[in-house]
Amino acid sequence: MSTQSVNEPYSSIIQQALTKRGHDADDFSRHPQYSAPNYVVRMCTSLTEAVQKAGNQAVTLEQLIRLESTCTGTDYQHKLALRCNRLAQGIGC
Repeated sequence: MSTQSVNEPYSSIIQQALTKRGHDADDFSRHPQYSAPNYVVRMCTSLTEAVQKAGNQAVTLEQLIRLESTCTGTDYQHKLALRCNRLAQGIGC
């Protein structure tokens, strides 16, 4: 089993958001409440819903946005998907 399949649906959500970023006029505008680009807030909203659906109902959008901001570098997508998977399992990130 590949690492990507273990981290589904998070990998797919992230890939879709990264592929679509820049298509909407407001994608790179800062969200007034979260001070993150709008495409990141939309992606984190989808990730929050997926983590909650996987069983961690306590996770919040704010937590996901903070988590996303810690993922940097060439393995950004892998790090974020892995950390979402761990969060869904209730394992600290």
